[in-house]
Amino acid sequence: MRIRNKFWLVLLISIPASASLWSGTQQDPSDTPEERQGGFKVSVKVNMVTVPVTVKKPEGGFIKGLPQEDFRIYEDGIPQEIMLFSQEGLPARIAIVLDISGSVRPAWGTIMHATRKFLEHLHPEDQFALFTFNTDIRLKMDWGKQTDKIDAVLGSIYCKDRTKLWDTVWAVCTNAFRGAEEKKAVIIMSDGDDTGSSISYKEAVEAAVRSEAAVYIVSKTEALRQQYRLAKEEYPYFNIPHEALAQMDLLLRNLAYKTGGRVLYPNMFGQLNDIYEEVNEELRNQYTIGYISNNTANDGSYRQIDVRVNVPGASITARPGYYAPIDPRSM
Repeated sequence: MRIRNKFWLVLLISIPASASLWSGTQQDPSDTPEERQGGFKVSVKVNMVTVPVTVKKPEGGFIKGLPQEDFRIYEDGIPQEIMLFSQEGLPARIAIVLDISGSVRPAWGTIMHATRKFLEHLHPEDQFALFTFNTDIRLKMDWGKQTDKIDAVLGSIYCKDRTKLWDTVWAVCTNAFRGAEEKKAVIIMSDGDDTGSSISYKEAVEAAVRSEAAVYIVSKTEALRQQYRLAKEEYPYFNIPHEALAQMDLLLRNLAYKTGGRVLYPNMFGQLNDIYEEVNEELRNQYTIGYISNNTANDGSYRQIDVRVNVPGASITARPGYYAPIDPRSM
């Protein structure tokens, strides 16, 4: 079920309220083909698990053109039969999520330019939605393909207030992709410093995993390190928060890993054009593998995924697991 525009437009999220407004069980990603046996129709539940997979050379660069026979996929250590295999760039739904807290204000012009350029170069079959967040989370543009209003939308934004990053991850991943069957990705641009969320980090990560969207985070932590390093040279007694930055990095990397995404570190927001292009290129060069789990229990359990490829030295990026659907009758 797609979220209606009128619902989104009136909603300025306050997370204690949003937790009740946006609550709901994860949609069952099942098809229900019918088989006829002995004159009777039998409804068969089929849960297809799809896994985007990035394969790279040891020195970098994508490995393309691999046949299905070079891949193996396991769930909880048990081999699975590959039922879907594609090397082509499949249509994608991409949620762009922009931090508009006060700390972003000096770089906002660069962010606007890079975001517009990225969206204008999406493939014709892709769709995007645009979100902003500080102390509020707002849907600025609902799912679609038209980019003619981007300048007006981004130009109306004033960066201020605090950063509710985990609230935003939870809200976007819980609601934005309901009913979506395309490849799903979230691109978050933030310094990674959460300063006021009501949702916990653990809840945010679980929501992201359940959405089955790969989360790419464009983080300012490397740029902040450089700023602090320069400040230290000028002011010897300046306290560089190494531990705080390391903790921010750890949380962002774990979120990206759990969803099959990545954290990208521009030294400055002036490099955003290159970062956006890097994400776009990765989405276009992924393999898509699908299998029907031989574990037929719809118990909501977390199941580990292990993708292997028969290419010595190759590195693989894929989400490491998923949550099984839940049978409503058991609730």
